[in-house]
Amino acid sequence: MVGFSKKKINSYTLGEKLKRIREDMRISLAEIAKATKIKQVYLEKIEEGSFDDLPPDVYVQGFLKSYARYLGVDNKEVLQQYKKECGIKDNMKKFRVNSRLKKKFNFPNITVTPRFFTTVFIVLIIFGGFFYFYKEIGNFSQDPRLIVMQPTGDLLIDKGTLNVIGITDKDNKVFINGQPVFVNEKGEFQENLGLQNGMNNIVIKSINRFDKEIEKVFNVSAHYDIQIAEGDEDHRDKIMGEQDEKVKIEIKVEEFPVWVSVKIDDTDVQSGTMLPGSIQIFEAKDRISVTSGRANKTFIKFNEQDIGELGDESGVLRDVIFSKNTQI
Repeated sequence: MVGFSKKKINSYTLGEKLKRIREDMRISLAEIAKATKIKQVYLEKIEEGSFDDLPPDVYVQGFLKSYARYLGVDNKEVLQQYKKECGIKDNMKKFRVNSRLKKKFNFPNITVTPRFFTTVFIVLIIFGGFFYFYKEIGNFSQDPRLIVMQPTGDLLIDKGTLNVIGITDKDNKVFINGQPVFVNEKGEFQENLGLQNGMNNIVIKSINRFDKEIEKVFNVSAHYDIQIAEGDEDHRDKIMGEQDEKVKIEIKVEEFPVWVSVKIDDTDVQSGTMLPGSIQIFEAKDRISVTSGRANKTFIKFNEQDIGELGDESGVLRDVIFSKNTQI
């Protein structure tokens, strides 16, 4: 993580966190505005934290839900932080009002000479400087915190996915096999990994604002038969009744870990990182939508036909549709 040029002891605001996630995914505000039907100027105000310049609160919450859903972020946590920040602003307004009321009362006069005032000011500056320096030195000398609650060690499993759960210091960046992972305001993170058959080397790394880092490595041996994802129970019943009309794709990742999101007939069924060599298969009644963080490292088979890379882009390619009408 790149260090700040000016060191400040504060956490990122909601707008700053959303902006960081968007920039990490290399998505422009114009693209989000087009997809969510939210005016770009409103998105800019959200990232700036200028909520007072936006429409009424009910609309702002709707904007945040759509924005979070587009980025693949838990909208409940986004709304929770939004309400928390609004509460802080309300308290600040009340404090200013109370301060103005107090000025109306007469307090005993205290005679302070310029020399006394200057001395007190200098002493406060010195103590404040020592405190800040001590705190910054302590933060700089400490390694980032990284607690991995799942997995707890090397594993042997009989399925093709693994849910990684952990905690780090807030405002740290977390990477799993080089892929960025969202960290909430409590420092919690969670990511669903697609595994290849055989041995999988999983490297979890946390980096703080001083570029100090810590990593933990796990070996996960996965041996499984590839399962076909078919959405919810009602959807599976439809698929079983219409086998001749189904849409089927196989997704394989090579060389690098890739974040992949899949929708089956407009239902989210997959959102997570697939490790190199991992394969996942999906079936749908009408259509399957695929979003990839590295389109040119994501390989597709459509109805048993190998069509190669999902796209030429080395970055994000969103909502590629495969349906009964798709021509190879």
